[in-house]
Amino acid sequence: MSQSGGFGIDAHGLDARAGEFATLAERVRAVAGELADVLDATPTPWGSDAVGESFAAGHVEAAERTREQLARLAGEFEEFGTALAEAAKAYVAADTTAADEVRAVDEPDRAG
Repeated sequence: MSQSGGFGIDAHGLDARAGEFATLAERVRAVAGELADVLDATPTPWGSDAVGESFAAGHVEAAERTREQLARLAGEFEEFGTALAEAAKAYVAADTTAADEVRAVDEPDRAG
């Protein structure tokens, strides 16, 4: 939009790019799965010596929370992409309706 004080949106572009979040979600899912597989295959990822056990005592809980959050992140990306696509479609529909209503006022013989 070229007017100052306003805003503009490329709703069609937003709708087209919203699908990229599904691809991003798959990448996150793959990374999270690979990380989980590596950690699960290593019985003591922090090490089995005193230093590793001490480190694990302070970090295992936080590491598990992070792992769970990473696993959920893929779904959140998908939900966000869906929300963007829906918002873009709603914007286009509202813009089309508003334009039709303005045309109806400007050209009463074309109304209804």
